[in-house]
Amino acid sequence: MFVLIKILKLLLLPVAFVLFFTRWALETSVKLTEWAVGLLTLIVGAAIIYSIVIHRWGDLFLYSLIFAGIMAILMAVVVVQDFCDAMLDKISML
Repeated sequence: MFVLIKILKLLLLPVAFVLFFTRWALETSVKLTEWAVGLLTLIVGAAIIYSIVIHRWGDLFLYSLIFAGIMAILMAVVVVQDFCDAMLDKISML
């Protein structure tokens, strides 16, 4: 039984490496682009407020979709990072 667990750990080592590299790559890319994403979010937020003030509802819808897309991408990055952390924890518990 002990040998089987050691073999399983050896087989899961490449998976752990891929998970670790994926999490590291996502974390690094978010840190490198956080100022750009923050500026883009600020510009889109200002455009949404401007569209409300001048009553341009078509532009408001477009800007709202852009803002929702930015937030969805950021949420997806967080979900993938949490998934990688959870899988790495389960592999290390073996």
